[in-house]
Amino acid sequence: MLQLIYEQFGFFPTLFLSILFIFAVIFWMAGIAGLLANRDRKKPTEWLTYVLIVIVPVYPIIWLIVDMVRQYWKITRKSV
Repeated sequence: MLQLIYEQFGFFPTLFLSILFIFAVIFWMAGIAGLLANRDRKKPTEWLTYVLIVIVPVYPIIWLIVDMVRQYWKITRKSV
């Protein structure tokens, strides 16, 4: 598959897509770990979290980015 992309697009776009895919997988796994270890989850909605993780793979990535931004704002407010 990588050879096919390389033949179609060339070296730099293939490199960019490969790195983007690797980062997406890392963010996806980190998002899943963060969602499962989150203490703020409510028990009745726990099954919904599991369903969203499985059916919508972008959900953990979006959750991770939103959580990082939320933590950034908490830290910057306390430091001022």
